[in-house]
Amino acid sequence: MKYYITTTANAEQISRDKAIEKGCGPVTKYWWGWIVDDRDADQSALCFQDDESVSYSTVDTLPDGFLPADPEA
Repeated sequence: MKYYITTTANAEQISRDKAIEKGCGPVTKYWWGWIVDDRDADQSALCFQDDESVSYSTVDTLPDGFLPADPEA
């Protein structure tokens, strides 16, 4: 998995635009999923498969603290 870190609003807009482009309606259906930063709801990461070609600058791992702490830790 690879990730494009951006604002939550931007992640949602990119996903909606892609859904419309691909003919996936209604607009409430998203093409790509995203993960909201556990520390900051205004920041999210769009998730892509490793072999997916995208025009965004992606990272291979999410920063520490992005996801909620593991309850078993």
